[in-house]
Amino acid sequence: MTTPQHVQINQRLKQRDDGDLRSLLSQICASNPRNRTRFHDRGIVLFAEGDPVRGVYVLRTGSAAVSVSSSEGRVVILRLAHAGEVLGLNSVLCNSFYDTTVKTLAPCCIDFMSRAELIEFSERSQAGANALLRLLSRELAQLTERTRALLLPQTASARLANLLLACSRESVRIEKVFTQEDIAQMIGSSRETVTRLLTALRRRNIIQITSDSVLILDRRALENMLDSKDQFETRAAR
Repeated sequence: MTTPQHVQINQRLKQRDDGDLRSLLSQICASNPRNRTRFHDRGIVLFAEGDPVRGVYVLRTGSAAVSVSSSEGRVVILRLAHAGEVLGLNSVLCNSFYDTTVKTLAPCCIDFMSRAELIEFSERSQAGANALLRLLSRELAQLTERTRALLLPQTASARLANLLLACSRESVRIEKVFTQEDIAQMIGSSRETVTRLLTALRRRNIIQITSDSVLILDRRALENMLDSKDQFETRAAR
């Protein structure tokens, strides 16, 4: 469970890193006149796990899912990337294969910078190199938080509650940028289980589901689900 202390620390890190991002993005654009900007629709794979690295993708607008998969085809979404994030950075600096798959969740405007251009930029600009290190640090912090949210809650209902709470920190209205299949991949469950749990939450007036959003009606009930073990899932199955 994410504590208030975790939230405060993450907010301070985000404020500092947002400044790093703005600085890094402006330096990338200034140093790379051949910077390639593209617009992508929802559902486009920018790069796939195991692909040879080509460069980094700077998400200007929109959102994307960062996922990994097993040899059996099971997919787990590690995190959601939002405007301002640099995707594929770790793999590019390691000069190996991409270790995740990134797929757009909404129409996106994306800048691309090749590995050679990024390395040249980091070697030429100490401020840019420092920003890259902080971006990597933030990515690791996000992955640690997602791992905690995915592995520590014992039930699918607790993981779903944790996800809804995380997505509604700034607003009680969550835009439906991902499908129930996406949610299942984010909480390590099945689409059928997600459908059943969302229906149960709606019937208990904990959430309201519309065509374009999910409205959190009872945040305290979601928080209680984090420690309710299997009680909610037992009621939802009836």
